Amino acid sequence: MVINFSDAEEVVERDGDLSQVLEPWHIPLILGTEHDDDVNERTFQDVVDLLEVVQPAIYVPDVVYSYNWMDEEIQDNAIEAYIGHVRDLQKEIIEQDFDVRLIPTNKGWKYEHFVEYRELYNEFDYEEFAFYAVQYTGGDAGNAINVLHSHVRNSIAAIDMKDIFLIGRLAGDDLFDFAPRVRGATGLRQWKDACSTGDGLSQDPWPEFQENREAKLAVNDGQEQRPVNEFSDKKEDN
Repeated sequence: MVINFSDAEEVVERDGDLSQVLEPWHIPLILGTEHDDDVNERTFQDVVDLLEVVQPAIYVPDVVYSYNWMDEEIQDNAIEAYIGHVRDLQKEIIEQDFDVRLIPTNKGWKYEHFVEYRELYNEFDYEEFAFYAVQYTGGDAGNAINVLHSHVRNSIAAIDMKDIFLIGRLAGDDLFDFAPRVRGATGLRQWKDACSTGDGLSQDPWPEFQENREAKLAVNDGQEQRPVNEFSDKKEDN
């Protein structure tokens, strides 16, 4: 089950845990990626307190923000701050012996930005990466799917992770065109469109919707995507 950090906090405050919204076999995937104001108000202790209650869980941490219209120095500082936050949180999880798996997310888009993650990934043996694809749609972004494709390739070339998870991108045609290492995705709008009926949301269309999206992601299974930097010194810089 995928749930935003703020929603998880609200449920925990109301019920004491997530048991009322989870089946016994569910492991919650908590998304820290929310509106900038919500992220800025969240403290390190807020995160630790929630993870202690919701474990076992998977968590995509988020702090600070970085946009392509910012000065390069500010972008670099944001990436450094994010990596530092993930490192501190991972150490806290280890110290507290929490049953929580972290999946870092992108605070950059250039090859050089993702290179900054290498030490973190090597230190904690991370093999997954989450892309906050919501910021590639709507407003001035339009539907920047080709830009997102490019940024995903940059991350693979720099980090060489095994699996990529897309947050906010579930359109079938979009998933079909992503790199083979994109093996997971979530998206509220597409799910609501597919599972809405005249009487509200229904579980009946869900199996077909899920099967369709899994099929799109599975098209490239068995193919090996080699890191770009094995073949050329040139990196994409979109």
